[in-house]
Amino acid sequence: MVEAYLLPVAQHVWGTVLHILPATLVLAGVFTVLHWVAEPCNRGVPWWRKPGLVTDFVFMFALPLVGSWMRVFFLAIGALYIYQVGPENLGSFFEGGHGPLSGLPFWGQVAAFLILADLMMYWTHRLFHGASLWRYHAIHHAPEHLDWTSATRFHPINIFFHSVLADAVLLLLGISPQVLVYLGPFNVAMSAFVHANLDWTLGPFRYVIAGPVFHRWHHTDPERGGSKNFAPTFPVFDLIFGTFYMPKGELPDRYGVDDKQFPEGFAAQMLYPFRKNGEAESVAQAGTSEVLPAR
Repeated sequence: MVEAYLLPVAQHVWGTVLHILPATLVLAGVFTVLHWVAEPCNRGVPWWRKPGLVTDFVFMFALPLVGSWMRVFFLAIGALYIYQVGPENLGSFFEGGHGPLSGLPFWGQVAAFLILADLMMYWTHRLFHGASLWRYHAIHHAPEHLDWTSATRFHPINIFFHSVLADAVLLLLGISPQVLVYLGPFNVAMSAFVHANLDWTLGPFRYVIAGPVFHRWHHTDPERGGSKNFAPTFPVFDLIFGTFYMPKGELPDRYGVDDKQFPEGFAAQMLYPFRKNGEAESVAQAGTSEVLPAR
């Protein structure tokens, strides 16, 4: 009986690892080349010698696995209560297309997903910078040596109510699962790109698509860019809502959080938001409740 449950789990874990490994190797190769041929945003050690690299890689392989289970949970609950569909019919239900967005052609669904997901994640990102949720998001801001490997440092609670929530809502609105499959490589590459140690402002395109300097400002102190630049992909949302920040002639630096006892390892960081001594409520970047939308 136990084996009947463990085997599918083991197969899922192994399949996830095999799926992530090639993308990780490609990204490692690309950013190794860029280290030698491009100008960094901040001078220092190369990404493969940065402190906390092992923890970065644990997050890199663990979070997609957790995220996939969370996504299924969201979809099962949503399908059950909105469409009265049981878990056994979940796959065929979503493949068949249901909801107001299901009538769009494939490329229309791709465009709708990119725009609507970015808008939703813009606002959930701002919410996680509020004092009550910051302790979960602080894990993402903790690395003082920011590089492409830092992109997947997220607490599961943060992932659950951010990217997974956006994916599930749009699938329930009729977006085809094939859209997520199609955009998967783009999303992985984009996340790594905006965290990369590159001095690329993207010139006039800085208002069109997020780049390394745009997002690295977001990882600085809240008095600088830490309470700005929330959009994952399209900075136009920051322009619209007044949170765009890219001062001319200046590059971001000094990353991390104001907690000298912030833990280094994966397991300790998973427990960090639940510490009862108050340290998890560090005000360094959490003291930005004013960035939340007025209600």
